[in-house]
Amino acid sequence: MLFLSAMGQLPSQDIMALLEFKKGIKHDPTGFVLNSWNDESIDFNGCPSSWNGIVCNGGNVAAVVLDNLGLSADADLSVFSNLTMLVKLSMANNSISGVLPSNLGSFKSLQFLDLSDNLLSSSLPKEFGRSVSLKNLSLAGNNFSGEVPESLGGLISLQSLDMSRNSFSGPLPKSLTTLNDLLYLNLSSNGFTGKIPRGFELVSSLQVLDLHGNSFDGNLDGVFFLSTNASHVDFSGNRLVTTIKHLNLSHNQLEGSLTTGFQLFQNLNVLDLSYNQLSGELPGFNYVYDLQVLKLSNNRFSGSLPNNLLKGDSLVLTTLDLSGNNLSGPISAIMSTTLQALDLSSNSLTGELPLLTGSCVLLDLSNNQFEGNLTRWSKWEKVEYLDLSQNRFTGSFPDVTPQLLRANHLNLSYNKLTGPLPERIPTHYPKLGVLDISSNSLDGPLPSTLLSMPTLEEIHLQNNVMTGNIGPFASGSRIRLLDLSHNRFDGDLPSSFGSLTKLQVLNLAANNLSGSLPKSMNEMVSLSLLDLSQNHFTGPLPSNLSSSLTAFYVSYNDLSGTVPENLKNFPPPSFHPGNSMLILPAGSTSASEVSKGRPMNLLIKVVIIVSCAIALIILILVAILLFCICKSRRREERSITGKDINRRDQTVPSGSGGGTVISAEDLVASRKGSSSGILSPDEKLAVATGFSPSKTSTLSWSPGSGDSLPADQQLARLDVRSPDRLVGELQKGPPLAWIQRLKIAVDVARGLNYLHFDRAVPHGNLKATNILLEGEELNARVSDYCLHRLMTQAGTVEQILDAGILGYRAPELAASRKPLPSFKADVYAFGVILLEILTGRCAGDVITGEQEGVDLTDWVRLRVAEGRGSECFDSVLTQEMGSDPVTEKGTKEVLGVALRCIRPVSERPGIKTIYEDLSSI
Repeated sequence: MLFLSAMGQLPSQDIMALLEFKKGIKHDPTGFVLNSWNDESIDFNGCPSSWNGIVCNGGNVAAVVLDNLGLSADADLSVFSNLTMLVKLSMANNSISGVLPSNLGSFKSLQFLDLSDNLLSSSLPKEFGRSVSLKNLSLAGNNFSGEVPESLGGLISLQSLDMSRNSFSGPLPKSLTTLNDLLYLNLSSNGFTGKIPRGFELVSSLQVLDLHGNSFDGNLDGVFFLSTNASHVDFSGNRLVTTIKHLNLSHNQLEGSLTTGFQLFQNLNVLDLSYNQLSGELPGFNYVYDLQVLKLSNNRFSGSLPNNLLKGDSLVLTTLDLSGNNLSGPISAIMSTTLQALDLSSNSLTGELPLLTGSCVLLDLSNNQFEGNLTRWSKWEKVEYLDLSQNRFTGSFPDVTPQLLRANHLNLSYNKLTGPLPERIPTHYPKLGVLDISSNSLDGPLPSTLLSMPTLEEIHLQNNVMTGNIGPFASGSRIRLLDLSHNRFDGDLPSSFGSLTKLQVLNLAANNLSGSLPKSMNEMVSLSLLDLSQNHFTGPLPSNLSSSLTAFYVSYNDLSGTVPENLKNFPPPSFHPGNSMLILPAGSTSASEVSKGRPMNLLIKVVIIVSCAIALIILILVAILLFCICKSRRREERSITGKDINRRDQTVPSGSGGGTVISAEDLVASRKGSSSGILSPDEKLAVATGFSPSKTSTLSWSPGSGDSLPADQQLARLDVRSPDRLVGELQKGPPLAWIQRLKIAVDVARGLNYLHFDRAVPHGNLKATNILLEGEELNARVSDYCLHRLMTQAGTVEQILDAGILGYRAPELAASRKPLPSFKADVYAFGVILLEILTGRCAGDVITGEQEGVDLTDWVRLRVAEGRGSECFDSVLTQEMGSDPVTEKGTKEVLGVALRCIRPVSERPGIKTIYEDLSSI
């Protein structure tokens, strides 16, 4: 009955339109249409839902989908206007010919139209713009021609428009820039001419704009690139020009990879994209013919270095900076005849040194993984500045000719070089001004010819195994810095030291030098730092050393006599330990040391001895009395509760900030007697770990009654000491030298690395008051760690909130309702501590002087972003940086580490990486 009813109906308007289209099909290789489209297979609603490629909605055709069928047809597309409820028409990738009908504008319901990759021709009718419901339109890969009408701007619902690979011509209609919902626009591979209309940057939804392969001309609007939200833009293969010659987008947060579209910037001279988050492989910049300066440092580029950048066949690069990325692979040769400054430092480059360096004057390959010996530099005749530090070079210092005849700066530190230094260094390197071969395994004597070089200003030979005597020095020497520390030099110092009148830094610490200090040292009038510690010097100190001295160390020697007046203001660690016969003058910074050197008459000695004996007797009696009192109260103390702890007197200082020290037994008792276990901010637990980061030993746990308790009630009793705290050293103590600050930073990183990897627990409350400094060497200890594991959730939250007030709380903890300690939060707090060490400021300081007050982290970020990073360092470091390039480089590297620590949590490195980076500085 249903079949008869359907057959009895006249064909609907939709069916007649489809059958009319079928008449134009000449070839259907699969029979997809011809075998199924017939008026006998119609459903009871009168719609051909059983026809292939037809989707019905009730009694109307809603979609016609005939993609990828190999159909050959001469189609009359105007028949589809009779499908009044048609939403989708898709016939992509066939061989359908014909023209676009003018009645396309009457397709009121059509939202999706895909006629791509066919043989359609003609121009676009003006009426096309009336299809206000159309969202997706693809006419790509046909033979359409003519100009695109302005009426196309009437497609107000359009989200995707693809008219690529046709023969459209003329100017691009301005109305396209008014399609506010547009996400995708591809007009590539046509014949469009004229200028690209302005306004695409105002289409906030636009993600892809592809106009490549046309004939657009005129100037490229730089405003578009600075304002657009598009993630993919391709203007290549046009006739565009740009007046932009200098493009600097450094110190931003640019992401993604670089494409080869830089041929648009044919007039570009300088491109600086350093300090961003760009990634992927580097392009060859083949089409940027005028590019002279290319800076892409401190991004995330990976892969090998494009040979085109070093060959210079099509480039005129003079400066190339790719430092601070993840580039890998070898460098065969540098053939460019224009490249003068090349910085590839801090990557993962491997292999041997390149045989040729072209015209390079400055070459920095430091902090990579290069290996082999140094004889390959024999043809680097134009290099003046060379830094090969922190690699894996082996062998001896080269002694073959010709060598670096123009070199004035040579840094080979932190490698694996062995053997003695050659005597012919002045011959092979006649213009050398700075020589740094520190932290290798060089042995043998110090060449006398080296000390007599008239051009040499800095000599860094520390941390080797060199032996023999030092000197003599030639008159008129230009040496400003001489660091021979941590070697095995012996013998007396020569009297010719007085000829070093321009010397500012002298470090001879940790050698086997002996004898008296020459009086000629008084003639070193420019001296600002003098370190003679850890030797065997005897006799008095020179009486009239330079008045410009700001750092002075002679501890661990056998000096005697009275300290000269001009040295009395240096702190006791400058002279002691050691030097037991050295007497500080009256009014010095350590009166207690003075009293040790003064003879006392017999009466005073007798009075002191008798007084000590009486005091000892009194102490013994008091001790017995206290013992009896404690024994009588032992039962009462065993029943102590959490409330008793909360009422305890707050005057007993701990080693980590002055809070009350609570024993393990007290804490366990409070946990048993109170359901909350929450301590007020003034009653924070303060327990020093007893772990010395400077010695890579395990924690020393003191066994006690807590060892047998359940896991949730245990707290190992640790050795509580009272060393100085980092916050005190930074704010109130004598100024710390750079080497001391760096040592503290490395010690703390080592301690955190131990906690994170050996113990697999976060610290949970890292701040400057929990960094303890022990002894004259300022060995750093990390204290008060893991106490969150003994607190309730509320107690942990309170502790983290306190850290936020002090400036150590990571941003992700502030966004959590129930914040918990984490490894990455520890890294953030450590970054803040590094900033405190560098700036001398407290984490909780609100720094004014800007538009409004900012905290320490934002203040440093702002300074660095403005290129004023050098203003972050405190005055003591600034002075030291001015006289020591090594200090200047080290402080900047540590600042970089600190800024990485306070990045967003997803970009924040682990403590192991941070520890390794600090250890290599």
